[in-house]
Amino acid sequence: MTAPSNCYRPTPLYRILVVASLLAAALCGWSLTQQFDWVTLLFLVGCLYAGGIYALQGRSWVVVDAEGLLCHSPSRTQRVRFGQLDNAVEAGRWMRRIVVTYYPLQPDGLVDLNHLASLALPVVERQELLLAELVEHVPGRGG
Repeated sequence: MTAPSNCYRPTPLYRILVVASLLAAALCGWSLTQQFDWVTLLFLVGCLYAGGIYALQGRSWVVVDAEGLLCHSPSRTQRVRFGQLDNAVEAGRWMRRIVVTYYPLQPDGLVDLNHLASLALPVVERQELLLAELVEHVPGRGG
């Protein structure tokens, strides 16, 4: 069964990065068994942290529907309605991802035009299509 066209899954690059992080962590662990070194321990912690972050991003996805976008990850799910959008741009050097700026909702459900929030989406397959779909709903930029 294939995913619907409005569902954007993460790229396979995240799997490669998780494996690379775990291999680097294993190498650091092996090095620590040979001779303890604080710098190696610091690198071990960094590799495990990076692997965890990449694993979370690799299990995330984005859905665009008639109301807005929904970014689902194992740690949280966030909805941004099209009426809240301020901008959507691609940012980053090595792993270009879409960053959405939006006006958050107040406790009463109204849009807070005095504050901006941002949401960095995971790198997804068909990212150009997702960006075009979001820009289409940005006031002053889209249709």
